Amino acid sequence: MSFSGSLSNALSGLRVSSLAAEIVSSNLANATNAAYATRDLEISVRASGAAGGVGVVGVTRSVDPTLLGEWRRARASTAELSTGNGYLARVEQVFGTPETPGSLADLMTRFEAALVSAAARPDLSIRLDAAVSSAGAVAGALRATSSELQALRTEIDGRIGQTVTDLNAHLARLADLNSRIISAETSGAPSQSLHDLRQDGIDKISEIVPLRVFPRDNGAVALVSTAGTVLLDGVAAGIDFSATNAVTEFRTLANGGLSGLSVDGFDIPASGAASRIGGGSLAALFDLRDETLPGYQTEIDALARNLVDRFQDSGLDPTLGAGEAGLFTDAGQVFDPVNETGLARRIALNPQVDPEAGGASWRLRDGLQAAAPGNSGDGTVLLSMIDRLAEARPVASGSQIGLSGTAASLTATLLSGVAADLTGNEDRLSYAAARSAELTEQKLRSGVDTDTELQKLMQIEKAYAANAQVLRTVDEMIEVLLGAT
Repeated sequence: MSFSGSLSNALSGLRVSSLAAEIVSSNLANATNAAYATRDLEISVRASGAAGGVGVVGVTRSVDPTLLGEWRRARASTAELSTGNGYLARVEQVFGTPETPGSLADLMTRFEAALVSAAARPDLSIRLDAAVSSAGAVAGALRATSSELQALRTEIDGRIGQTVTDLNAHLARLADLNSRIISAETSGAPSQSLHDLRQDGIDKISEIVPLRVFPRDNGAVALVSTAGTVLLDGVAAGIDFSATNAVTEFRTLANGGLSGLSVDGFDIPASGAASRIGGGSLAALFDLRDETLPGYQTEIDALARNLVDRFQDSGLDPTLGAGEAGLFTDAGQVFDPVNETGLARRIALNPQVDPEAGGASWRLRDGLQAAAPGNSGDGTVLLSMIDRLAEARPVASGSQIGLSGTAASLTATLLSGVAADLTGNEDRLSYAAARSAELTEQKLRSGVDTDTELQKLMQIEKAYAANAQVLRTVDEMIEVLLGAT
């Protein structure tokens, strides 16, 4: 082999060793970076005439696509359940639990106790006032609960809008990274860092909408939701949503009062079993706004109707005529079952006993339409009210339609159902979080192995030293030849 061939081979070895050291140092520097994929230098024999040497084929990223896909799906499930859990916990705070002081169930029990106390001494105005106040507290709690549910829906609607904005921004950034990767790979420029940035962006999107990733030419990828909606293929899809300033019981997706989701101008189902984006945080928000919270509103309206019906029946109050409102009213008027939606937010005391409307508490004893106080010792009407509260009356609407119970037991059942929903979601979230943590650990183990990288570094050092020694030896041989001449 000629001196020039020896020098060429040694120099190629030095160049490869230098590049290998650079790659190892990058791997070690990013050992704790979850978005970083381990780099490996791919080399091959370089042949040029009689000379050999070593050449660089390229730098590859070590990624397990199966593990990465499972990890992303686990994170999406955790994001979905975590989103739901946060709002279900707030719903439970709104309703309270049966044993929580000041909860709807507690106020219903206090109302019944106040009626019992007033019936025992109907001549004491202080007890009549307390009974009216307790009834007002129940109505006020129903109104507050309904208002809070709609406030949560309004908040969720706004959060959907922000999430869609973020999703569009992520997709636009990935489309740009796709273009830069294509340009780099077609020109032979390094693109590994661009791949890392794109992987990190895909990871963020996968929490919003679960994804499947499909390779395209020149290193590009396409993104499709697990339900089949194309989000990125060459260009980013345009996702549209319009937030609403104030969501009410009467605003729904079905009646056009709320915005749905559209992709490139086509409306797609966003909630329920038919969701085209199901499994991530965005679908969870739509489920909460369009399914879960309206369901709770239906239940609280059904409870309000059950309470109104107990006191609106004929025979309870001899002073009431046909079609006149009882103790609880629909915004001061008689309740009509066709107007049940939103009743919990409109329920109010009959103005005849409501002190804020100029009413008097003695009418609770003598009859709502009594013109003047009657026998102060007669607790007949009060006892009838107690009987109505304790009556096993069936629920006329909602998911518990047909279930019979007292006013207190039906209220406790509703609150227990809310708590059970939260507990069930927490159990599912706990499992999903554990699975996500396990896959994260596997992903980290498949990432940069610092021990392996340090071993590579020692091998690189030896190779570099050996190639440098070849250069020194050739240099000495050339000096000897020159000296001999």
